[in-house]
Amino acid sequence: MPDQTRHIAFFLPTFPAGGQEHTTLLLMKGLVERGHRVDLLLERKVGAYLPRVPETIPIHELKRRSRWSGYRRLIPGWPSEGFRHLRGSLGLGQRSIPLHRLIALVDYMETQRPDVVISAHDRAPLLAQWAAGISRHRVATVVIERSIFSRNYEATRSDARAYAVMQHRLTLMRRLYPEADRLVAVSNGAAADLAQILNLPRDAVGTMYNPVLRPELMQRAAERIDDPWLNDRSTPLIVTAGRLAPEKAQHVLIDAFAQLIDEGRDARLVILGEGPERDKLTRQIAERGIEARVRLPGWAENPYAWMAASALCVLPSEFEGLPNTLIEAMACGCPVVATDCPGGTREILADGEYGRLVPVGDAKALADAMAATLDDPTPVERLHARAADFSLERSVDAYEAEIERLCTRADDETR
Repeated sequence: MPDQTRHIAFFLPTFPAGGQEHTTLLLMKGLVERGHRVDLLLERKVGAYLPRVPETIPIHELKRRSRWSGYRRLIPGWPSEGFRHLRGSLGLGQRSIPLHRLIALVDYMETQRPDVVISAHDRAPLLAQWAAGISRHRVATVVIERSIFSRNYEATRSDARAYAVMQHRLTLMRRLYPEADRLVAVSNGAAADLAQILNLPRDAVGTMYNPVLRPELMQRAAERIDDPWLNDRSTPLIVTAGRLAPEKAQHVLIDAFAQLIDEGRDARLVILGEGPERDKLTRQIAERGIEARVRLPGWAENPYAWMAASALCVLPSEFEGLPNTLIEAMACGCPVVATDCPGGTREILADGEYGRLVPVGDAKALADAMAATLDDPTPVERLHARAADFSLERSVDAYEAEIERLCTRADDETR
């Protein structure tokens, strides 16, 4: 426990219903319970998760300003960045990132005087570094990478405009991220990827796991949901949860499941989540003739009850930062199978010790691993023990220790 409480701000673009926002909410609540003052700082105060933020956590929105007001502070305060950005906005260099909220962020730092700003996603970390560089109040900055940036970067190559934006963002990241007081990622795999793409030494990026296991998760897992598939334990239920997006590769899982059915297995598949691939996945299910055995019920308010009632949870992703779904399923006592994709799946499953790993995109190998796990599931007590390594308490401990280290260093520098 640190000697004193700290003022901590979490900075995100918006606050929709997503894994990143869920993790941020857990961390904020955990730090408040430890006595710290915590703010949620948003570029825009929108998002389905806003009602979940307790009153003990103030929400600050960065009001839109003229971009020229940003230059009045950025150019004299940080000339190299200010003039680079101005050239880009005038079409004389790389495309700029809008500065409409930069001064609002500087104003927040100077009036609210946080000790630490923790930023993640999109341009938020870049704005945080610019603002910290010109703020009259010294604030420590932490940048969190929650995904595999190199894969997101490569995924834009087919879209010239999106790829140009990502190229410019990577250029800015290579300049600005080293200026952060701490760079962290949510898994060793994500940390190694970030260090490599930024051309930094591996030890320049730390690892801090997400908070996943918590008391309310187990309480929610025990809740009864009135659904015939959940209440019929005679047919094995297979579940997956995640955004319906190409990188989540639910189409591979559908092919693997169809193979199980073709082999005479009696099972059902539920794909929890929503996203742009819904229509494509629905057509695929119809083409395979398995409509009666597969459901896409959309985003689930309580996915843990589904996991607790399932015989198997499958993660078919092409890449993952740290897939909470795997940990949540193990916490609910549900055996797991996952692709050995870039990111955190191999770390979570300890090289296959806690669940079978299969090559990315290999539906046959995935079907075989699913069948083998249904026949010989990992003991529940071992799943619970592994999930405990990703508890809320351990994660808050790690963040609290890192925040205290940064604040102590900043205090020493100002003496």
